[in-house]
Amino acid sequence: MSYRRPLIGFTLFLLISLAATWPVVVTLQRDVHGNTAVYSAVFSDVSGLRVGDDVRMAGVRVGRIDGIELDGTVAKVAFRIEAGQTIYDDTEAAITYQNIIGQRYLGLSRGEDGSGNPVPPHWEIPLERTDPSFDISVLLNGFEPLFSVLDPEQVDRITGAIVAALQGDGGAVTVLVAETSRLAESLAEPDRILGDIIVNLDAVIGDLGTQSEDVDAVLSSARAIFSELSARRDETIDSLDSVAATVGRIAEISGRVRPDLHEMIIRQPGFTRHFLDNKDSFAYFGANLPGLLKGLARVSQEGSYLNTYLCNFNVTLVPEVGTIIPSLVSQVTPEGRITHSPVCR
Repeated sequence: MSYRRPLIGFTLFLLISLAATWPVVVTLQRDVHGNTAVYSAVFSDVSGLRVGDDVRMAGVRVGRIDGIELDGTVAKVAFRIEAGQTIYDDTEAAITYQNIIGQRYLGLSRGEDGSGNPVPPHWEIPLERTDPSFDISVLLNGFEPLFSVLDPEQVDRITGAIVAALQGDGGAVTVLVAETSRLAESLAEPDRILGDIIVNLDAVIGDLGTQSEDVDAVLSSARAIFSELSARRDETIDSLDSVAATVGRIAEISGRVRPDLHEMIIRQPGFTRHFLDNKDSFAYFGANLPGLLKGLARVSQEGSYLNTYLCNFNVTLVPEVGTIIPSLVSQVTPEGRITHSPVCR
């Protein structure tokens, strides 16, 4: 009997099985490729952390856990990372939840000020710069009475928010607080909530009592303001109508003069060039304009006409020339006194 054919088939089966199993083994090992550097960190609690778990920086896998051992009352974790990554003397290490089934990873991050200096391999992160593990089962057991009366969708939302919050997701913290608040509102005892409201209300009333005079003054002033506004309601409405009409007229006038104004601005050489070339003349005109307007106001303040009073107006007849010459020179008496009417004096 020949065993060659079964042996060849069995050999081929082993080769195919090894070829299919090897990628799975490599994937599960999650080894770090290339050159690596070895470091260690001291934790007060490493619950749930296992050899082979990831080491991550900013959420990116850069290494793996090589060993965990007890050193007195603390745990010492040895790990290695890619040689291209740098550890600083202010680096902080934290054991963070990776998923809801309890897997964890070692997260590395810079200090708050980011002013640390690089350290050589085999450096140890001290206990004061590490964040220990957290037993999520204790937290979930605390929620067990709530989970028993919730539907699965609500349980999924809360547990997902818990895991995301433990991973440092700030938005998940907000979701967790919102979900917890919703549960508290629906399941907490009404009398306890009422007691909290009464306690807070008592504090508010106490603060108002110490500032009663200020509050009374504010209320009195507000009441006076609203009373005055109420008394002048019709006037205010009429004023708003007048303002609306005025704004409408201004808009109409602006619409009419806009083309001419635009033409004056864009024409060449235009008003701007004329103004720049004659700045001294415009300055002289501006300096004398107030006096001119003041005089114009004096002679036109009594109506839509000019009202003047001449104090000195003399007429001289020159026979040789045959004309009359007006003069504004004042008349002077032989004693040298100027004769004026009472108004001029």
